[in-house]
Amino acid sequence: MSTLLSCPSTGTTAKASSVLNNNAKLYGANNALDNQNESTSWYSDGNSDGDAEHSYIVNFHRKVTISSIGLQFQGGFVAEGCKLFVGRRMSEGKVEWKEISDAYIEPENVNTLQKFELDECEKQDDLECDAIKFAFSDSTDFYGRVILYKIEVYGKDC
Repeated sequence: MSTLLSCPSTGTTAKASSVLNNNAKLYGANNALDNQNESTSWYSDGNSDGDAEHSYIVNFHRKVTISSIGLQFQGGFVAEGCKLFVGRRMSEGKVEWKEISDAYIEPENVNTLQKFELDECEKQDDLECDAIKFAFSDSTDFYGRVILYKIEVYGKDC
């Protein structure tokens, strides 16, 4: 049975490579974990070239096995390219990242919550982790910005 792993009440936190105007209170990464408030979001910075790449990390602060992911973007600010990495904390405290290359995460340019099941990934053991990272690219926004209203990660505690 899958449970919501990315709930702040479980100690889960998030960080991102950029935040609009460095205003973490209004646009910070943890806002996308807030399932109680529908209007909060992570809002990335962009650039005039529109070729910005962004990373978004969910740190569970415990070992989990992920089974599915839900992402809700703001239409017009959707990352069309999305790679998923799992992170495992090593003995010296560093996180070792590994790409899950067969994770099918291709968001559509819509405002609704989109679910991505990971049960078809070839190596299910690879889905055990302490953290996950998304590498977002190719935004539908002219300036390369991404707005993520909600992220839900489901699975089980190890």
